Amino acid sequence: MYSPSLIRYGRQRPLAEPRTLRAGPLTMLYENGFLRYIRLGNHEVVRMIYHAVRDHNWATATCTIENETVDQWADSFRIQYTCLCRNATVNLRWTCEIAGDPDGTIHFAIDGEVLSEFSRNRAGFCVLHPIPECAGQPCTLTHPDGSQSVAAFPRAISPHQPFLTIREMQWPTVNGGAAVLWFVGDIFESEDQRNWADASYKTYCTPSARPFPVTLKTGETIQQSVELRLIGPVSGPLDFQADPAEITIAFGSPSASLPVIGLGANPEVLTDPVIQLLKEARFHHLRVEVNFQKPDWPETYQKAIDDAVQLDLKLEIALIFNQLANYELYSFLKEPVDPSLVYSVSIFSNFAKSTPASLLEQVVSPIRQAFPNAQIGAGTDAFFVAVNRQTPPLETVDFISYAISPQAHAIDTLTLIENVSAQADTVRDARHWIPNVHVSPVTLRPRSNPDVTGKAPDSAMNQMPFSVDPRQMSLFGAAWTLASLKELIQAKARSVTYYETIGEQGIMQGDFPSAYPDQFFSETGMVFPMYWVFRLANGFRDGQVVPTVSSRPLNAEALCLQKGPKAVLMLANLTNEPQTVVVPVNRTVVVRLLDETSFSKACFSPASFWEESAQSLSPEKAKPLRLRLAPYATVFAEWETSD
Repeated sequence: MYSPSLIRYGRQRPLAEPRTLRAGPLTMLYENGFLRYIRLGNHEVVRMIYHAVRDHNWATATCTIENETVDQWADSFRIQYTCLCRNATVNLRWTCEIAGDPDGTIHFAIDGEVLSEFSRNRAGFCVLHPIPECAGQPCTLTHPDGSQSVAAFPRAISPHQPFLTIREMQWPTVNGGAAVLWFVGDIFESEDQRNWADASYKTYCTPSARPFPVTLKTGETIQQSVELRLIGPVSGPLDFQADPAEITIAFGSPSASLPVIGLGANPEVLTDPVIQLLKEARFHHLRVEVNFQKPDWPETYQKAIDDAVQLDLKLEIALIFNQLANYELYSFLKEPVDPSLVYSVSIFSNFAKSTPASLLEQVVSPIRQAFPNAQIGAGTDAFFVAVNRQTPPLETVDFISYAISPQAHAIDTLTLIENVSAQADTVRDARHWIPNVHVSPVTLRPRSNPDVTGKAPDSAMNQMPFSVDPRQMSLFGAAWTLASLKELIQAKARSVTYYETIGEQGIMQGDFPSAYPDQFFSETGMVFPMYWVFRLANGFRDGQVVPTVSSRPLNAEALCLQKGPKAVLMLANLTNEPQTVVVPVNRTVVVRLLDETSFSKACFSPASFWEESAQSLSPEKAKPLRLRLAPYATVFAEWETSD
């Protein structure tokens, strides 16, 4: 029997409850030692202030809070705690103090002691700035020598740091006022985190131009502070205005066509029950990586071909070349495959983060000859930042491709929800280069570290790798997937590929047990809740998207699809609290709920879940439909569009 926390987000422990704090006119949340959503009225001033240590491979060390005290008053607060920051190499202890004053000043200080020698790429404060409130706003920067300059927060995703050598920064807020951040203890700079599908700008230390990694000796100390203050007029409403109890969904006019949706291949055997379920989900293609660094690539490739034939899917091939591209391509083209099976071929390099022109010159023509009906693409097997900083030449290819994961920098649940909106920004900017954008693959966690600079420590036996996220099998996994699909579809991506067929990174477990039974709590044969999102969305292929806008997109999101006389609205609660959602549909709908009450049937009795969970709802005359969503629930509402 699964506990509520396992069903909701795949973990045994309940999520931490954020605490609401106030510093004069500012309100904010305090969670796990950090400040989030610092607001003036309903205007978000700062998204987050936190500290982090990143090791020589850019892995962020886990923080454990001890000796925490929180003193809270009506218009101020004081917080103190110690924080042990550790991973396989990092070993540091922070002593932390946060103060919020009645005039709206927030002061956050950290005093770190190195407990044993390690190498770090960065250590210290990070401040996240919200995209909607800051994009296009001018920012006055004060530099270490006292000089000043003015630059704007970028609207398009900036490939490189928009702000450098910062001691202080000031930007407009509301009602003619401004916010000021003052940094002590290091030099700071800013980057556009949408490059990694994070929905924020980030100001951090130490400047990237300085050499790294840096070895920290036992006993060394790191002392930093950051202060946020308000200047100019601060007029009402000063108090946080509570969001309305109900979330509203607004519809636009049917517009873009749906992209084709595919899955990544998995090396495990697909049994007959799995094949049947995957066929019923009606995906378009199967993605296989042919990495010529791996000696078993022919077996991987042939297994994917066999799976695609069994599943009646097209094949998306990601070719990852070394420095002997002509020989590698010759070996690849000798492998038997029906050319009509191949939907697309992406050309990547093991020695360049973005496809180099020299590689395209060698391989595009023979690939076109071998697969005359396939689309040929270039880009990266990693984050959008690679193609933003070095856009491949696109004259000889049909599309650009890059991967997405919401956990390049942080792994908490709130951050994953925030980062969904940045996926649309990447597609929007990529479409300026070429209209045909393929996002492949989308995964909850990065499949690998493209910025590794040294040997990673060996994982303990049976330790779940970082590429596996226990939320994959949960209601959260389905809700996040729905929100991701909505952003990519409405941004007009042409092709999207998610996850894998089976296994801990798949949409179902398959006919074998979890490889990490104490950390990933799936069972043999289990269908993950996200399966149903894909199954319904794929049923509307060749249909149209009805754009939706949520009044609170961090709390609930919606995807609406239409094909012929049928329409479906998929709603996801993105929070750990119940939500009421109002949608402008005033006709009878057939509703299916995917929540804690239906989890077991959806996961273990899929044949009966879809039929037996259907409920017919008729809203009151001339009134919109109201739906109550349990924590991380997904609701599927279908109706006939014709009167």
